Amino acid sequence: MKMKALILMAGALVASVSFGQAASGQTANKAQYASLASARSKITQVIDNPKEMTAVMKTLSPENQKAFLAEVVAAISAMPAAESDRTGKFVDVVNAALAGSQKGNALTLVAEVFATVPPTALAAVNESLSSGLMNRAADPNTTFTDEQYIKISKSVMEKVNERVANEDNAGVRSGFAALMLIRGSNSESPEITAAVVESLPATVQNDAKTEWIPAALGKGQAKTYDPMLAVVDNTGNGPATDDATAAATPAPTAAQSSGQATEGESIIGLRVSGVQNFDSLLADIGGAASDPTATADAANPIVDAVQNSINYELPNLGTGDAASDANSAVTEVENYSNQTTGNEATGN
Repeated sequence: MKMKALILMAGALVASVSFGQAASGQTANKAQYASLASARSKITQVIDNPKEMTAVMKTLSPENQKAFLAEVVAAISAMPAAESDRTGKFVDVVNAALAGSQKGNALTLVAEVFATVPPTALAAVNESLSSGLMNRAADPNTTFTDEQYIKISKSVMEKVNERVANEDNAGVRSGFAALMLIRGSNSESPEITAAVVESLPATVQNDAKTEWIPAALGKGQAKTYDPMLAVVDNTGNGPATDDATAAATPAPTAAQSSGQATEGESIIGLRVSGVQNFDSLLADIGGAASDPTATADAANPIVDAVQNSINYELPNLGTGDAASDANSAVTEVENYSNQTTGNEATGN
């Protein structure tokens, strides 16, 4: 009996110590994060200089990262600026925010992007992510098979569909996420495209397959987002109209016309330099998808993948028409990408 009592006492002592250590660890984890209130005080700073978004995001807990991203997006949406200026800010902020994602939080933040950024701006955002953070082949040291990429894509679409379900233009938002994944696959595989399309809400699968995706990818026709943006409800009261963008776009400054950005100007761009491993974002999403018990404390190499190395340099765009601005934005992105690639090759 005495021995049994000693064993019970020892067990109780071990349990007490373990519980105390766990509680202490939880307290320490909470203490290491900055408050959402403190982050809110930096919203103006982040919008003025989106590169600051990465540093701010790294100080926040996973749940507050999501909240802060949504608040910054809302602030940009409310800016009294040209459509193209706001789109540039969205692209910059989204890339910087994902670069500061906490461990295991990447999938949640990607879904938040497609739920909160206006559909007209998602035309540029989806191309930015597909050519960088969501591109499966950017890192030659990491390879995803088609089967693995399809599995990751389905996880992304499931999360996006769930998040956007109660937002305006839910089907179009999911459609832009699908385009990001198809582009990011770097593949003409019909299996990948079919799997992504089948992951869309049933109400838009046919439109996506026959109109949206072929047009956006320029398959057999001029590349355009018109079919998608034509069904966007910008007011909540009906389909989009030609004058969906209320504010007229100001004439570009001399610096913008020459392709030179000046400090404080908002400019659209997808140029990302100094990245060590883009695929880490997909690896993080894939890891969370395969482990249903994964939490925000699971391994996430994205923080090491993209530091404060996002450089954007494209002129101001805008015609006052939402669909036209979106299509012009991605055209400028392609032209800029080709130009900078040529400069790097010649050493200029």
